[in-house]
Amino acid sequence: MLTVGFIEEPHRPEDIRDIGKCLTYLHEHQGQEELFGNPLSRYNEFVQRKTREFWHEMVNNGSIDAVKASMEESREKAERLVDVNTIQHTDAREIGAEWVCLQAIRELEIDKFLRNEGWSEIQINTTLAHLITRTIYSPSELKSMRIMDENSAVCELISGNQEWRPGFHSIYKVAPSLFELKDRLENHLCKKTDDLFNITNRIAIFDLTNFYFEGRKEGSRKAQFGRSKEKRSDCKLLVLALCINREGFIRYSSILAGNTADPNSLPDMVDTLNSKTRVPDDPKDKVLVCLDAGIATEENLLKIKEKGYNYLCVSRRRLTDYEISPDAQTVTVLDSKQQPIKLTQVKHEEDGDYYLEINSHAKLLKETSMNRKFKERFEEELQKAKDSLTKKNGTKNYEKVIERVGRARQKYPSISKYYVIDYVADDPKNPKNMADIQWHIAVPENVDKQSGIYFLRTNVPTFDEKTTWDYYNLTREIECTNRQLKTDLNLRPVHHKKDDRSDAHLFLGLLSYWIVNTIRYKLKQTGETCFWTEIVRRLSTQKAVTTEATNALGEKVYTRLCSEPNKSADDIYERLKYKKMPFRKIRIEKSL
Repeated sequence: MLTVGFIEEPHRPEDIRDIGKCLTYLHEHQGQEELFGNPLSRYNEFVQRKTREFWHEMVNNGSIDAVKASMEESREKAERLVDVNTIQHTDAREIGAEWVCLQAIRELEIDKFLRNEGWSEIQINTTLAHLITRTIYSPSELKSMRIMDENSAVCELISGNQEWRPGFHSIYKVAPSLFELKDRLENHLCKKTDDLFNITNRIAIFDLTNFYFEGRKEGSRKAQFGRSKEKRSDCKLLVLALCINREGFIRYSSILAGNTADPNSLPDMVDTLNSKTRVPDDPKDKVLVCLDAGIATEENLLKIKEKGYNYLCVSRRRLTDYEISPDAQTVTVLDSKQQPIKLTQVKHEEDGDYYLEINSHAKLLKETSMNRKFKERFEEELQKAKDSLTKKNGTKNYEKVIERVGRARQKYPSISKYYVIDYVADDPKNPKNMADIQWHIAVPENVDKQSGIYFLRTNVPTFDEKTTWDYYNLTREIECTNRQLKTDLNLRPVHHKKDDRSDAHLFLGLLSYWIVNTIRYKLKQTGETCFWTEIVRRLSTQKAVTTEATNALGEKVYTRLCSEPNKSADDIYERLKYKKMPFRKIRIEKSL
């Protein structure tokens, strides 16, 4: 730092030592204010004068800063120089799917919406942590807490604090608190997705699905026995009415009693959709409502038309006395399995609905096979009733036998209507008993005559055959929605005992679906059509890991890093245009 040379002035050897001490003190305490006077005052005048002289010389030469920079550089190198034998990897957690979900939530501005509703930051962080955990792992509230505590880095990702965890009661309040904002939150998400993806909502798809309960649900008003689509008629049900657009985003949802019939739910759905969607004056721009045959009663179709919408559905009845249009041409399309389907326009009355005959070879094979099986089973029931007439203690009473056959007809209505059954009474001695049962099919060729054929119905006569078929196939989108809700997001069965908790549970699942569909829709725009479970599997390869080691200075070095996404996970990030690395943290614990 300083070349002193020879000091010509008379001095003592101790003065040289004191000058060095003073210069060292100035170097170590430069820029600090002295609270107790000048610390150099205890030295003689020669030492103080030479100290000031040498210090000004070092400052003017810049040697102090050069040495300081050299020392800092050496220290930084020493800090980064770690002993490989002391390296340990701890606290490895899942972070890939969590990071993608968080970026989708911020894209949908759910956190911003909750902040505008007056929620505190701790409430928002708790809600987002539970919502992301629910979306990825589909757990209960209790299991969600365990996942946050042991498996997932979602809490650290949201709060920035590795030690933060939401409270037990806070987690259980998330779903009911969100359900209180249901209508406003759904409206916000509808507007946001419309703006993000430039959605016009010219097509609306209606459908109903149901969820079964585990438990008796004795005190519930909504949980009722009904027709279960999962064949769980032994359990009480809840019905979820959904309206989605062609992109798969929810436009309307309602949670109904389990015994709600499909046609009864449509009027409320149409009224709600009408309040959310502006009906244009131009008939070409009218909203097209696609719905299943179960909802498409004459009253419901009339209500849809009165509200200013067009409709497209499967006809509830098979046309019998119909003619093919004279100028109609048969158009052949291929289904998802590359099997041919023939489309032919049916002759219709002026100002009447337009019907399209669908002739599917695959459906023909399926229905003929079903008819054959039903025929065998129905005849087995008839044969059992006939054999019982000659068995001891068998049913021989005339009325009882007719009741037995009637129950068989009720069990197999699609095939029993083709049968003619003759009942032969016993001799005059036993007029109350039956002697024999005989049966045959009246017109055998009629059994499979209509197999493989069904009809599409619409009030838009300008649709050609291919356009009508393509629009009808959009109903597959709501089937995909139901699959994701029930299978990917594991919303069934419902275990909650109270109606308000059951409703909140289903609504939380719908919010998870909004996140999933946002991610899947963006991926589908780039040609990637994999389901949510596959996306989670590919992203699960990215982890957040803490690495501990000791550096050359004896200090403890901690690094909290995210692993680089592998090729399949990186492809998802590229398609979504999301950031790949959420954070990179390094902390050095100074040695004592």
